[in-house]
Amino acid sequence: MARLGYALAAFPLALFFVFVGGNKAVAPLAQLAAHHAWTIWLPAWLGRIVGVSELLCAAALLVGFRSNWRMWGRVAGVALVLNQIIAALVHLAHAETSALPQNGVLLVMALLAAVLARK
Repeated sequence: MARLGYALAAFPLALFFVFVGGNKAVAPLAQLAAHHAWTIWLPAWLGRIVGVSELLCAAALLVGFRSNWRMWGRVAGVALVLNQIIAALVHLAHAETSALPQNGVLLVMALLAAVLARK
């Protein structure tokens, strides 16, 4: 049952972060601004690093499906919880409160993936 729960949390989360992480890593800043990416408020180089880290977390969530690599799913879940806390704080600092429900959903899914990735 925990494996199914992990799949239901981790797979959509990984797909989401492949998309947004890939965009943050390579898309022009104007495009990121048009889509309200929180990383536009960071120095460009740091925003690119966040994008790459989101891609790595997505990969770690996917390898977390293997029982002997489940630790990577847990690490990715915790990292994405922190990512969403920072994202929410940045959105709050710039009065972008419409993004907060999405941050909340992603945070809960990441927390669920981290909890369910245990051995």
